Amino acid sequence: MEKEGKENKFPGQVTKVIYVGIDNGLNGGIVAIDNNQEVVDKMVMPTIKLKRREFDVRQIIIFFRNLMARFDKIYVVLEKSHVRPVSGKVACFTTGFGYGMFQGILGTLKISYEIVGPKVWQRKLLKDLSGDTKEASIMFCKHKWPEEDWTPTERSRKAHDGLTDAAAMAIYCYRLNR
Repeated sequence: MEKEGKENKFPGQVTKVIYVGIDNGLNGGIVAIDNNQEVVDKMVMPTIKLKRREFDVRQIIIFFRNLMARFDKIYVVLEKSHVRPVSGKVACFTTGFGYGMFQGILGTLKISYEIVGPKVWQRKLLKDLSGDTKEASIMFCKHKWPEEDWTPTERSRKAHDGLTDAAAMAIYCYRLNR
């Protein structure tokens, strides 16, 4: 369900605004919320199995084009990626590839975005929650949206921390751009 947003420059015309958070890992997610902070769309990071699991770039582009068709203004927060010293070569390459891929997709679609380090949004939103950051983002989202299903599939029982991280980043995006 779409919600109306900020007043446009033209009297009587309303701009529909959306705020998007992207956890850009292979196990990440994308979540879009409206001006009422309601989840209007979400997606577990789409992947395809080739030699190994890779991003499904086509599905990501389709997701953003659908948002562009439904909303007049899109604000995006993309989580800054960095290589961890304990990661292997393939993991480091995949992390960098996903980070750059999202910048390329957003730039090509002319969607402006802000890059935010994980510690920045986590410090703002999860400071009062205990546990590791993945557990904290799940708790945050279950409290913020008790009716929302955060599992990746109908058969899953456990919440998907890539979706909940993306949802928390969407709230951070909302606060940055209000």
